Amino acid sequence: MDIEQSSIPGCFILQARVLSDARGRFVKTFHVDRFAELGLRTDWREEYFSSSVRNVVRGMHFQTPPADHAKMVFCLTGTVLDVVVDLRRGSPCYGQAFGVELSEQNGRGLYIPTGCAHGFVALGDDAGMYYKVTSVHAAESDAGIAWDSIDFNWPVASPELSERDRRHPRLADFKSPFFFDPAKVTR
Repeated sequence: MDIEQSSIPGCFILQARVLSDARGRFVKTFHVDRFAELGLRTDWREEYFSSSVRNVVRGMHFQTPPADHAKMVFCLTGTVLDVVVDLRRGSPCYGQAFGVELSEQNGRGLYIPTGCAHGFVALGDDAGMYYKVTSVHAAESDAGIAWDSIDFNWPVASPELSERDRRHPRLADFKSPFFFDPAKVTR
């Protein structure tokens, strides 16, 4: 697995090796020694899967302390534009967002550090996302910011949104509980 630093400190683009033959594909999405070598968290507590149709936006999600978490995501079916925004006060990238296309074909994933919001837009008719997180879901810590309040050029103007995602505050109105600690950022 190749790992590339994104424009957000501590957020990495994961490039899994995709093996293909007449039977289909095989992709290894996690290797504990490789993550440990980079100082990335591997204390996963929950895993889940979502399925979304074209033009669905899910996000921008995170959990607040004390249930905040690092997250790893891969697109297992279809294609998404995955987006991360840095919410860590004091970060050189506070409020900045970046996106990367994840698909079943390209074998890319993301490692998202604590203090970043995550979301995506489904670019095809059936996008299946796989998530691993380092904390158990806590309803009282479940939070988000409005998808269209970040400085990012989304490829959809009127997406399908959940009622929850429609109610998220705008980034400008969000008082972040997260702080950037350069000593905890790997590479």
